[in-house]
Amino acid sequence: MTEARRTVAGLFWIASHPKSGNTWMRCLIDSLGRGGLPPDLEGLHHRCPAAADPHWLEAVTDVPTADLGPTELSALRLSAYRALVGGGSWARRAAPAVRHVKVHDRYDPADFPPDVTAGAVYVVRDPRAVASSWAAHSGTTAATIVARMGRPDPGRHAMPSPRKPTVPERVGSWSEHVLSWLDEFPAPRLVVRYEDLLADPLAVTGRLAGFLGLPDEPALVSAAVGACRFDALRRIEDATEFPERPPTAERFFRRGRADGWTTELTEAEAARIVADHGAVMARLGYL
Repeated sequence: MTEARRTVAGLFWIASHPKSGNTWMRCLIDSLGRGGLPPDLEGLHHRCPAAADPHWLEAVTDVPTADLGPTELSALRLSAYRALVGGGSWARRAAPAVRHVKVHDRYDPADFPPDVTAGAVYVVRDPRAVASSWAAHSGTTAATIVARMGRPDPGRHAMPSPRKPTVPERVGSWSEHVLSWLDEFPAPRLVVRYEDLLADPLAVTGRLAGFLGLPDEPALVSAAVGACRFDALRRIEDATEFPERPPTAERFFRRGRADGWTTELTEAEAARIVADHGAVMARLGYL
């Protein structure tokens, strides 16, 4: 596979199912781009924006989103991507240039066309950990989240967001989401397991930097990893107004563990996830 760093134009999708480590990944990318300095949590949505953020879409396109339906919003997202790649007025004002965009949609070529795509970083996490994290983040029950993760859904829905509205995203079931990015995405792609990033952050972050064409000198990678340790991110979050932190939770960055689900899910909930997603979990080494 040709390395994404050789692609001269297009956006890198920082893609994941919700609550799989996307924000941690964006913090690492931000720190790598800032010479290993701590990530700017309050400004993260400017340098690595979320495609489902209506405020960002309005800033890029100058089109109000409040009265738009799902089809119109999907078209507006494409307009925003092309404005970034083509150097529209917002893109010219952005410093540094935006090349990384957070997405929670499953892959569909209509939503991520090749003319705006350089590659993708796909962050995947054990779905049992996803369920426990998502339940804590959203303030709902784990049973509700487990059922949602197993439900195929071709439609677009606004993801629950306690602080700000989001435009509709097509997520689907956890297995659908993973397989779409692993088996259907045609451009250069780096798959990062959350658990591997926890176990060997230096090696994984070094691969991430190389893939994205970011500075990958060992000292800089080490600095970025240190700046993005969970205890460091919690200290930054406690001292700032992080817009992604839900008001019902003490903090956005909780524990940064791979096995937290073992004490947060019931045996029945964990078994339901395995029943729904066992084949894909086994493929990824989770079973």
